[in-house]
Amino acid sequence: MNTPGSIVLVGGGGLGPWAWSRVTPLLQQRGLTVVTPQLRATGDDETPPASVTLSDWIDDLAIEVSCLDDATLVAHSFAGYVAAGALSRIAQHLRSVIFLDAVLPQPGASWFDVMGAQTESFMRSIARDGTTPWFTRDQLDQMYPRNGITDRDLAWLDEHVTPQPIGTYAEPAIEQPIQTLATGVRLHYVKCLRTRPPVAPDTSSSTGWTMSTIDSSHWPMITAPEDVARQIIEVVENP
Repeated sequence: MNTPGSIVLVGGGGLGPWAWSRVTPLLQQRGLTVVTPQLRATGDDETPPASVTLSDWIDDLAIEVSCLDDATLVAHSFAGYVAAGALSRIAQHLRSVIFLDAVLPQPGASWFDVMGAQTESFMRSIARDGTTPWFTRDQLDQMYPRNGITDRDLAWLDEHVTPQPIGTYAEPAIEQPIQTLATGVRLHYVKCLRTRPPVAPDTSSSTGWTMSTIDSSHWPMITAPEDVARQIIEVVENP
């Protein structure tokens, strides 16, 4: 087998490179190179979040990956939109894309379009300064029962998490199906079994996809890093 390229890890809403700190060393112990792109208004980036759009995040990811070869891109949660949106520009640099309990965009539709007017109205009602806040403890437990996030985990998250620019929800990510954009690239979906309801349709019988599961909630890089690393290694070593 050829030596695998870099592993590119992109977290979902509110998460920056820091969110992978429990997974990164496990991959590095396997001899893998890990890249954690800094998207605008996440992590330590000081871009005003109200100005950030989905296109900005897609640009940030595409620029990072275009410097790599034979990479494996791992996209968690809302980063499924970012990864899919970048595919038309970066497919030639990729070996695989792993969608980690990620939302999968529909051609020509924004996240707001898919979720409907009621959800959009609610999200805009809670937005402050053009962003939507992350979860409180009560919200997290209500929306994601059995989430596995301890109070210590949540305190760590609260120190680092950033609000999500509401503009990222309002723009379509793709105009063609993901399978069409990913010609020559392996597509793999990792479903977290404790996420209810699931964040994406079952891809196990979809042409061009493989699928596996983790007995975890929606943030497995926090609650089950060993399982996440194992899934990534399995895909990398069996392209």
